[in-house]
Amino acid sequence: MDISNLKEKIMQSVDSRRSVTLINECKKSQKENETLFFLKPEFFHLEDFDKTDSLLGLILDKIKEYGIDISGVLTLKGDFLREAKIIERHYGFINRMSVEGSKLLKDEDYEKIRKVLSVDSIDGFIIKGGHELIETEEGFNEDTVTELWYKKDSFRMGEGFYIQHHKIDTKNIIIINGFNPHQIRHYTADDSKIVLFLLQTDTDWAALRSNFVGDTFPEKAAAGSIRNILYMNAQKYGIKSISVADNFVHTSSGPFDALFEICNFASNIKGVNFSRYNTNIYYLMKEKFGLTEEDFNRSIDNPSSSVSGEVTDLFSFTKNKNTLEAITYYKKYFMG
Repeated sequence: MDISNLKEKIMQSVDSRRSVTLINECKKSQKENETLFFLKPEFFHLEDFDKTDSLLGLILDKIKEYGIDISGVLTLKGDFLREAKIIERHYGFINRMSVEGSKLLKDEDYEKIRKVLSVDSIDGFIIKGGHELIETEEGFNEDTVTELWYKKDSFRMGEGFYIQHHKIDTKNIIIINGFNPHQIRHYTADDSKIVLFLLQTDTDWAALRSNFVGDTFPEKAAAGSIRNILYMNAQKYGIKSISVADNFVHTSSGPFDALFEICNFASNIKGVNFSRYNTNIYYLMKEKFGLTEEDFNRSIDNPSSSVSGEVTDLFSFTKNKNTLEAITYYKKYFMG
């Protein structure tokens, strides 16, 4: 693939008014691991367009360095992401807890919150997700909730479930996932856009995430990874801020997470000839492991199971594992 030509096409697509631009037709993978990689909105919010061009060159060079094949490229604008509800599905449980967290809490959650906050009782406390707070409590909007959230550390209550306690006037307010309203707006604003890459490789998945992309906290990212380079050379690339909230790139955590993300972001889009049935994991599950259509569909729903006495979900358990190994674990533990 001509890298300079691809870079030019991407830059043109980002500058266009089209909501969806197919830059390179998505093709079926010929290699074991297939992942969704994308450039986040902050990538295209740099003030200097030439810096964005330089940054894009870095990304494409890194893809080449790791022997990764690009099997599809697609640009999606904020209005399309908003109307298709793609980002809400992408953040899944995180978003649900922000939108309706107060309705989802169980007695054990309330008790866990009480203990974490070291209080005798949380009776009378307002406990709401970030979106709920904005919708129901006077004086809150996306900006004020975001400002509150990033003023202090949060408590992790479970996968995709974080809280903070704030004393505002006479009110004790516990916010659930107060970062999520900003996340959603960041992707779905009219001036936002992302560029998706469907990548295929025989490189180990753990190396893809650690050495190619880097830790979600850029300051912890492995030397030479994309996020490390951006963090260490922020001024060179015109980056004012890079953090866990805005770390510029994303890649799927494992094969089944990738399957879900490919289905969510890249399939069933008019003019894009790609679906779940074109994925390599579908082919391997059916042809190599003899699994059924029902088995395949179940895997996308991220089933949970008890493994070695601990309850876990498929996406988490197969994080950083290569595709063949991940399918083996799915068959062994999650087909119940």
